[in-house]
Amino acid sequence: MTGEPVPLLVLAGGQRCGSTLVQRLLCSHPRVMIWGEHGGELRPILAAAERLRIWTDQDATYARDELAAWGYQGFIANLTPECPWIDDACRAFVETLFAKPALELGRPIWGFKELRYTLSHALLLRALYPGLRVIHIVRDPRDVLRSLEDWEHHPHWTRRNTEGALRYWLAVANSFIGSNADPIVRSFVLRVRYEDLIADTRGWSAAIADHCALDAQSLDHRVFDKWVHSPGGYGPLDRNLLDWSALPASLRALADDEDLHMVASAYGYDLS
Repeated sequence: MTGEPVPLLVLAGGQRCGSTLVQRLLCSHPRVMIWGEHGGELRPILAAAERLRIWTDQDATYARDELAAWGYQGFIANLTPECPWIDDACRAFVETLFAKPALELGRPIWGFKELRYTLSHALLLRALYPGLRVIHIVRDPRDVLRSLEDWEHHPHWTRRNTEGALRYWLAVANSFIGSNADPIVRSFVLRVRYEDLIADTRGWSAAIADHCALDAQSLDHRVFDKWVHSPGGYGPLDRNLLDWSALPASLRALADDEDLHMVASAYGYDLS
């Protein structure tokens, strides 16, 4: 890795896809800090920067011409700085929030994991950071629902939360369809299926390390031996998740969606 701040992003659709597992794996590297979810609150920042670029390339262009020709006597009502300043401002926000505190912890390689960002958000961040690397992890939505059914037995998680998680799964997974066929996207996005990661932890850990330009030997594979389901300790290790056929019909009905079936099939999950 260079000395420049280059984010490592772990993106997944909704909860229970394995993003925290990949986050923990990367954080086991002594030079890496992958921050956790932040409610997707970079979206308005990225959108504002994009709108400001459009503004400064259109309306503000005339104002800058007026300033150059007439100074303060020109029509400078729509005056804004040029695009590089906007990009610098956006990077400053992101780096102040994530890169600087990571460096304070002695971890110069930084990033975050988030469940709410699609490929379009990753592309906006890549415009700011050309060296950005993304790990997109996806899981069979039926197993996601099996895990979320267990969460629904706790007061902090409701059926409405489950429905929201499934909507994020669909939106994020759909956005990355075809990414493996696009050489540009494939150069910075690594797709990982949760099932494949668990079946070959060593092989996929090496692939993740290679994608992120990290030393695979510095990753601690013991993260795969300790499953974390809740704050404090390792969570209930003796969870008995219901089989798909044993889930409540109302929960299984959430997967009875044509778009969900189509997107799932693109990742090798046959929901029929």
